[in-house]
Amino acid sequence: MKSFLFISLVFLLFPSSVRSQTRIIDEIDGQPVSAASIFDAAGNVVGYTLADGRLSEISEVLYPITIRCLGYEPLLIAEPRDTVWQMKQCYYDMPELVVVPVERNVMKQTFYIRKYFSLCNKVDTVTFFVEHMAYRYVPATRGVKTGVSSSMRKSKNRCYSMYKVGDMDSVAYDEDSKSPLMLSISDLNDVEIHAPKSFKEDSVGYYEKAGKSGASLVKKQSSGVFTFTEDMLAEKKGHSYSPWPLKLMGLTMEITQLYNTQAFRVNETGIYMPKDLLEASFVMEAEGRGKYIRKALKSDAPVIIRSMTELYVVDRDFFTKEEAKEEIAKGVSKMDFVIPSNVPSLNEATRLLVKRAKSEARK
Repeated sequence: MKSFLFISLVFLLFPSSVRSQTRIIDEIDGQPVSAASIFDAAGNVVGYTLADGRLSEISEVLYPITIRCLGYEPLLIAEPRDTVWQMKQCYYDMPELVVVPVERNVMKQTFYIRKYFSLCNKVDTVTFFVEHMAYRYVPATRGVKTGVSSSMRKSKNRCYSMYKVGDMDSVAYDEDSKSPLMLSISDLNDVEIHAPKSFKEDSVGYYEKAGKSGASLVKKQSSGVFTFTEDMLAEKKGHSYSPWPLKLMGLTMEITQLYNTQAFRVNETGIYMPKDLLEASFVMEAEGRGKYIRKALKSDAPVIIRSMTELYVVDRDFFTKEEAKEEIAKGVSKMDFVIPSNVPSLNEATRLLVKRAKSEARK
């Protein structure tokens, strides 16, 4: 499996969870919205949408909930109700098409990244909201070998956390943390993605490929945007995966849900390269059994892990192969935080966490 992204942790034990018949669909094409994250009023990721758009099992006591998905405006659902909800597509700020000089065939993509994750047991919760600035180098033209790694490189991070453990109710703010939890960043695939040929004949399209356990990938085209959603565990036995490097670090976990969605501007060729990316997201659910995961909540039992990561391309620069190698040799590029206009606003709970954590840090 390509890349393990980062560790995002959440557990919520629900006293009366039910499989909802509520479905989330696209307002324009009526197709299900899958791999969307479900947030409760406290700002925790508590579930996700399935391939058919239905909600995963969540407790009725968690309402109101907010549905967040790449390419859509957040959807607030005030109370449990078996019905069909429509999500509105976001309007993208499309970057201008650039004619790439032949010799400058390496693109440096700069990203603004958001992570939402929590670590919880029956009574305790630790919630994190993390922001990153990061960058990677990818081919600027098809068929070019850059000679450098396309892995994501971190520049800056800032972390807001809330601890509700035992009698403790505190918040913290940390900049440029050296914690492995904060340093880990989601790596994106560096392969070409091909749209179905039928998409060239119509501005709206939908394609679904079946896997061993449900849809393994979904390709959609609408409003000038092509999106690709992959169930990264669809071909795994038992629809689960346990990364062995994490076991060596005392962070053993069994991943049971892992989705990656990527969005691109529609082009005439129907071939989408890393350089064409607009934004991406990862949704994960897992059971954490590692001692350091359990230690955070002083828990003997495993915890359930849920998370969401959003990645937005905020800048693009072009280099020759030699220039790219020279810049990498100089070390990490320093950059300020840049939040693009198309990034959805923070939910109220996360906004209050940020405000409270910054206030405490100034004392």
